[in-house]
Parts: sequence; structure tokens; C-alpha cells
Amino acid sequence: MSGLVFRAMLLTFRRDRGALAMSLLLPVAVFLVFAAVFAGASGDELRVRVAVADEVGNEESRRLLRALAREPALQLATDEALTADEVRRRVRLGRADAGLVIRKGGRALSDLGGFGPAPLVILVDPVRAVAARVLAGQVQRAYFAALPDVALAGVARILADGFVSLEPAQEEELSRELGALRAQALSAEAGGQPARGQLESLVDQEDAAGSGLARSHVAYYAGAVAILFLLFSSVHGALSLLEERDSGLLDRLLAGPGGMGAVVTGKFLFLLAQGVFQVSVIFLVAWLLHGVDLPGHLAGFAVVTPAAAAAAAGLALALTTACATRRQAQTFANVAILIVSAVGGSMVPRFFMPPLLQALGWLTPTTWALEAYTSVFWRQEPLLALALPVALLALAGAAGLATARRLSRRWERI
Repeated sequence: MSGLVFRAMLLTFRRDRGALAMSLLLPVAVFLVFAAVFAGASGDELRVRVAVADEVGNEESRRLLRALAREPALQLATDEALTADEVRRRVRLGRADAGLVIRKGGRALSDLGGFGPAPLVILVDPVRAVAARVLAGQVQRAYFAALPDVALAGVARILADGFVSLEPAQEEELSRELGALRAQALSAEAGGQPARGQLESLVDQEDAAGSGLARSHVAYYAGAVAILFLLFSSVHGALSLLEERDSGLLDRLLAGPGGMGAVVTGKFLFLLAQGVFQVSVIFLVAWLLHGVDLPGHLAGFAVVTPAAAAAAAGLALALTTACATRRQAQTFANVAILIVSAVGGSMVPRFFMPPLLQALGWLTPTTWALEAYTSVFWRQEPLLALALPVALLALAGAAGLATARRLSRRWERI
């Protein structure tokens, strides 16, 4: 009996050629996408975009920036003279992953333990806090690689001021050794092992939009989870079309007015309402438990959420009606959602990804939805700034609905 059951299931599986191909080929596609995503997040392809403002403009600051520009993990925006305010604005708007300001009025780079403001400021976006930590590590590496004479001069000054007095001959020898270190660093800027040290006293960190908005980065993760499960729930609801077709219920529905167009539209409206409710519950929990300012951004939320739900519903219906069997639709939908969510930023922030995957992310509704929610809850942009992502989401929903209505006509019987 067990052998007969096994044979029956095997024949069913082989008979559905589309499902067989998807079961074998789509997992390979998922592996390739995730391998590229996580290799970029942990390997040599990580590129943190850094906006830089050099308000000092002396030799030491330029040497430090040249060393940072050689770091493969950083992509410095130094093509124009940026101000600290412009760097802060770019980080806040997501045009840079982190910012670095060598500020005027701070201590000198050689002043390791003095009084006054730190010479370096790293501007942080809480949504991309990891990028700031990567930048801080690279700044420390570049400092001791490019400015060994400055670092040792600071140590010598601390020793001379607090512990010992140097004789004129010792000061002359120290100056000569520091000059040799400086010449060595300038002549071999591209190589050498950096010395180890700490830069805590030289670096300050600042939230790009102020400490009062630090909690709003939770909204990013709320949006990421919401759009992921929005896609899954929409596909699950859309699969009922194939179930009703196989059970014969669809024939009874087609006996009424409107035909398949009315059936598909009704499914779309239900999935839209379900999606809005589902996302609202997620953000309501984020507000109650994590302080996300949902009441203060209710207008933006009310604009983005229906558009995101419409995109998920339309794409789910188009995908379902394009497949011949429920097995095909379920297999393809699950794999497609995983790929779209990974590339779009639901699983790993997009700035971790290689440049190619970051560009491909703009082809997914996940990226549009996340950008819109980030604009509402973190960047606090006006509603007009939501026009493009909301329009793209709504267009995707309308196109998906139109495609589903057209594809479903083949199920009508004359």
C-alpha cells in the first residue's frame, strides 16, 4: 500500500512539468541570490557610502582622507566641497550611509587627550548604525596608517605634559623620528600595516536627525516585516482562485453577472483590505511597544499602506492566474517572494549588498514600500516626497490586477 501511495504521488509530481521544473530550478536561483546578498554583507564587496566635509583643510586632514579613499569598504563622496549641514542632510535622506566631518574648531588630530571638541564627527543614521561602526573602524585604521607621526606626536605631548620633561636634545631626536615616520607614510600611502590604537577621544558620533528620532528606526523593521508577510498573505489569498476552479465552485460564480473580471476584482478588494489591516496591526504594535510615532505620521502611513497592499494584491493575483496548477503557483510564489524580499531589503539592509543588487532592488515593490515608510517615519519628508514610491506601488497594483483579469479569461466557459 505504501508503495502504491508513493508511486501515485511520484506520477502526479512528474505529470506537472511546470511544478517539477520550479522545484528543481528555483531553489538554485534562491541560493544564488542569497549567496550574493550575504557575500556582499560580509565580504569584500561591502561598500559604505560616506559623505565627507573637511572644514579644516590642512595637510593632516587631507592625508587622512586620502587613506580613507583607498579603503575598499568605503566609497567617499569628496567630488565637491561639502559642508557639515549638507553631509547631515545626505545621511538623513539616505543618500549616504554615514557621514564624516573633520570639524573646524575641534582639537587638532594630534591632540589625543586634550580638552575641547573632538576633531572628527561621524554622522549616524540609526537605520544604518552598522555603517557608522564600519566607518569608525576604517577611520581608526586610516589614522594610524597615514598619520603615524601625528599619533606619536600626540602621545609624546601627553607624556611631556603629564609625566616627563624632555631635554632639548631629546626633543630634537623625537622631532627627527617623527619626520621620518611622516616621510615613510607619505612615500608608501598604499601599503603598510596600520598600528593599533584607540580613537575614542578623537571621534564623536551624532544622529543625523537628532537624538529625539532615534526610536524611529524601528519603523524600518516594521515596514520590512509588514511588506514580507503582506506578499505571503496576498499570495495565499490569491491561491483560492485555483482552489475554487479545481473544486468547481468557480463555475457557479461565473454563472452570475460580471464573469471572471468581477471575481478577480472582488478578490483584489478583499486582499487590499486584508493587507491594510495586517500592516496596521504591525505598526500599532510598533507604536505601543517601541514608541514608533504612528499618530504623528498617520497621514503618511495612510497614503503608503493602501498603495503597498494594492501592489501586493495585484502582483499575487497576476502570478496566480499565470500558473496552470496550484502546485506551480505556490512553488513559484514562495520562491519569488523570498527573492524579492531579499533583494528589496526586507531581510538584509540594501546598503550591505553589492552595487548590482542595490540597483536591482529598485525593480521590486519591497524597496519602494521601505523607502516610503522610511521617508514617513525617519526622514520626516513632506507628503509630496511620497509621490514617486506611492505612484509606483499603485501602478504595480493596477498592472497586476489588469493582467490577472486578462489571464483569467481562459477559465470562462461559453
